[in-house]
Order: sequence, then structure tokens, then C-alpha cells
Amino acid sequence: MPAPAQALSRPKTEAEIIADFTLGLDLDAIPAAVVSLAQEHFLDVVGIALASSTFDFGRAVLKAARSMGGSGEAVAIGSGAMLPPASTALVNGVLAHGLDFDDTHIGAIYHASAQAMASCLAAGNANRSDGRSVLTAFIASLEVGCRLALVGAGVFHDRGLHPTSMCGTFASAVAAARLAGADRQAMVWALGLCGSMAGGILEQDNSWLKRLHPGWAAHCGLSAVALGQGGFSGPATVLEGRRGFYSSHLQRIPEADDLPSRGLGETWQTLGLAIKPYPCCHFIHAFADAALELRDRFDVAEIEKIECKLTAPLHKIVALPRSIRIRPATPYQALFSVPFVVATALARGRVDLTAFYDEPLDAPELMELTERTVCIDDPESDYPAHFPGEVIVHLRDGRTERHRQPASLGTPDLPLSRKVIVNKFMANATRAIPTKAAERIADIVLNLQTAPSLDELMRLCVA
Repeated sequence: MPAPAQALSRPKTEAEIIADFTLGLDLDAIPAAVVSLAQEHFLDVVGIALASSTFDFGRAVLKAARSMGGSGEAVAIGSGAMLPPASTALVNGVLAHGLDFDDTHIGAIYHASAQAMASCLAAGNANRSDGRSVLTAFIASLEVGCRLALVGAGVFHDRGLHPTSMCGTFASAVAAARLAGADRQAMVWALGLCGSMAGGILEQDNSWLKRLHPGWAAHCGLSAVALGQGGFSGPATVLEGRRGFYSSHLQRIPEADDLPSRGLGETWQTLGLAIKPYPCCHFIHAFADAALELRDRFDVAEIEKIECKLTAPLHKIVALPRSIRIRPATPYQALFSVPFVVATALARGRVDLTAFYDEPLDAPELMELTERTVCIDDPESDYPAHFPGEVIVHLRDGRTERHRQPASLGTPDLPLSRKVIVNKFMANATRAIPTKAAERIADIVLNLQTAPSLDELMRLCVA
């Protein structure tokens, strides 16, 4: 029986437009700058996942995934465990974000590569995909996730929601659907189901919750695709519907010009991604840059007081409660502390994994400086367009030294070179694997479109 004329003539829904974009994406038609950036971000997040596999949270998520059972079709990073694809995606996603060292889309305040990589490696491994297919799916996932998060930039966080987990579920499904060979209907259904699977609140307390989010997003994305391919239907209006994703989470339905599909395939939000040079919250990076710029102008012993001009809404994330920020009890508390990061930069001239995980957090030289550091409002901030930071150091002799960083290193305004990105990868990866293996991984990923399969890459990603 033919469909009603009104059904045939209705506009495409957002999920349908996203599915058409994903299925029609051709690597050769993607701008070279986007492809190059994607290769670098894929490499970056694989290195972080390898480093994370040596930590307690990495061992815990692997133990949990193994306990879920099932036949193994995909390799988990670090351990080499053969797990069901959705379980592998869970492990890889947790590892990728576990050190809070993965990339951020500054405008969207969204970590893009963790769940994109997790879903691509799990689905690509299970479906015997070649490197070209995996890279194309990875780019689709990056672009869709960034666009979904941009609609609620700043608002998700203000409402206690984590867009990385919520929008990342849809982004993961996009990658998994393409690699699984899903047709248009199955992909639309999968995206529709993602709306009810997507979750992620920022009430962490002293827990590992935030580390879970990209892994859960990837796990749900693969699960949604399996349901869609199985014929389980989902709503095509999941995003813009009156009880859809945006209406329920933002209390508004975006206008046409604000919808994720606006300019999809023409302008690339992926180019707004920033790689982190420091393993801490991206809201703090400009302060690390500023402190490192200042440290050669005086002796640390001369410091009387340090003022950090911080975007007003971010105090609750990286400055308050003050007692925790000036004396963090755990690495995770430290990497979400402006006073700790500024003190580390001034006292040690570096902000790296060693400072958070290998050296004492309560070192006297750090506590002396954190006690003297206060965060004040920054009326000049243009957040969320940028995450600026300004450090003002008051010295005992009455002098004042200051440096303002409108945008931090690694952002599109001040991008890192490929050499720096590879060096970061090597430092992270060699926490788990030999140098020669890490070098070969870098070569494979930076030329991923030529890889006949993921087999060699996954063999090398084993500690």
C-alpha cells in the first residue's frame, strides 16, 4: 500500500539527515585539514587509552566487562581481551577519557574523540573493517557529536548534564552503524533509541563517574545499532520532537538555524577540536599556560598572593569548594583545581601526568602556593567561545606580574604541531607498551586510510 502523500512530502527529520550524511560520506570528499586533524586526534586518544590501561580504574572496567560474559569479537585496548563489541567499546571509552587528557570541542564543551575511537575500534574490529572505513566513520562521529553538543553549549553543564556522554551516545551510534553496514532505516531507528539511552549527570562526589561517560556512550551506541539492525524501531524525531532530546534536556526545541543539521557536510565543526597539552580539565589550561609564561620573571619564594581570574560559572567546577581545591586528596580532585595546577606550573615548570599520579599531591612546595591562590571573577571572559585565564602574581616587594591567556595552547587559535602531538602520544603509550610498538602504532594511525584491517594495530595495543 503506498504511503500517504503527506508522509512522502514531509521534511526530513534530524535523525534522517544525519543518517544520510553518514552513509553518503566519502573520505576523498572530506577536506584534507579535517582528515589530518582526525588522524592526529585518533592517535592522541589511543595513547591516552594505553596509559589508562595501567591504572586501577582501567583494571576495574576490564574486570566488569569480562564479568558480563559473551563471546569475544573485538580487542580491548591495553589488555588484548577479546570481548563482545559493546563491552569492548565500554572498556576503550573509559580508558580514553580516564585521565581527562583527551580532546575538547571548545565551543561545544564536548570531548569528541574518546567515544568515537571506542566505537570505531570495537565495531571496526568486529566487522573486519579496513582503515579507510574506520577513519571515515571516526570523522562522521566527531562531526555529528560536536554538532549535537553545540546546540546546548554551556547549558548542558549548567543543568548538571555531561554532553560528552549524552551527545556521545548518538555520535557512537553513527560510527557503529556505518561500520556494521546498517541501512538508512536501521540507522535512523538506532539514533531514535539513543535518545532514551543517552545519560550522564555531573554529580561525581569522590568517584570515577565521569570516566565512565564516553565508555557508556560507546556501549549504548553499539547496542542501539544492534537493536536497529534487528528491526527494533526508534523515533525519527528523537532530537527535535516536542518530547525529544533537546526539549527534555534543554527545555527548548532549537530553531532551524540552530539544529545540528545546519551546514552539515559544508562547514566542519571537527576543526574546532582542541588537543590537550596538559592532563587536567580544559577550563584550567589557560591558567597553566599563563603560569608557565610567568615563572621565569621571579623566584617562587617571593610570591605573596596569586589571583586567578576565572569565568564566573566555572568556579563551581574548578575552584569550589575551596578546601578541596587547595588541598586535593585525589588526582581527580587535583586535575579539577585551578590552585593546584597553577602551583604545579609555578613550582615545577611542568603540568604532566607525573605531577598528578606519580608525585605527592600534598608536597609542601605546592601547598604553600595553593594556600596563597584565590580565584576571582573574570568579567572579560567570552566563555563558552573560549576558556580564557589570567594569572596575577603579587610579590613581597610590591611588584605585580600578570599574564592573560585568551585561548589556551592546543586550541584552534594556538594549535599544536604534529610533532608535539606525536611526542604526547609516545609519552602516554610507553607507559604501557615498548617504544618500538608505539612508534609503529603512530605510523599506522597517521596513515590509517591505507591499513587493510585493524589487526596489526590491535596486536600492538597490548601491554
